[in-house]
Amino acid sequence: MHSKRVINLDAHGERAITCAWDECDRAGYELHKVRVNYGSAEVPAVTNYVFCSERHKQYFIHSHRRYGNLPPGYRLSCL
Repeated sequence: MHSKRVINLDAHGERAITCAWDECDRAGYELHKVRVNYGSAEVPAVTNYVFCSERHKQYFIHSHRRYGNLPPGYRLSCL
């Protein structure tokens, strides 16, 4: 499966968006994107987050339980 970097169009297509996890400064990829709806059913407010790896994506998805916690099966995986 191919992945492509997410480009910031406000920077005239010259700069990739960085990973949304904590202090990671690598480029975010479309393959590892999470869509979060902060609104309601009547007024949606969707925000897209992109990550550099599946591991950082899983950290973000499970961070509401405990910061830096991974689900079973991801704890021994590498970046």
